[in-house]
Amino acid sequence: MEAGEGDEFMQVPHCVAIGNDGLVYVCDRRGDRVQVFDKMGTFQKDILIPYETQSSHRANYGERTQPPDRVSAAGVGHSRVVGFSPDQAQRFMFVLNEENEQVDIFDHTTGKILSSFGRPGHQAGEFSHGHTMAVDSKGNIFVAEVGVGNEAGHRVQKFRIVASR
Repeated sequence: MEAGEGDEFMQVPHCVAIGNDGLVYVCDRRGDRVQVFDKMGTFQKDILIPYETQSSHRANYGERTQPPDRVSAAGVGHSRVVGFSPDQAQRFMFVLNEENEQVDIFDHTTGKILSSFGRPGHQAGEFSHGHTMAVDSKGNIFVAEVGVGNEAGHRVQKFRIVASR
């Protein structure tokens, strides 16, 4: 796989994860999506990352690469890290959405967004420059923040997804 394979040129590949389905998931940070390939590098699909402009540091990353006909009314956002739920089928895919300072939860099979959590800020459950994420074998989601200069961040927060009633 090289930048440029798939349906669009990939400018900033920022993460790589292999799902239990044997597919390769690549965060295209500037392309505002997760691109999915088989292990031979054949493009399978795009999963667009939704966003509403909320983060003040967005301008530092240059222009988006999404073509105008692929941008939804809500727009698209930065995909920084991808992780999967710990069940064998990996029913959920989690994407750290850099632009919205939140974690988006997708149906792993369809790529449809189901929910999200987090927002910009410095309190518990809020993110200031979310930088990386990991999901453990119990389904806990850990998000690390970097902060810039004297800004908040510089912490790791732990989350547990619970079913709604």
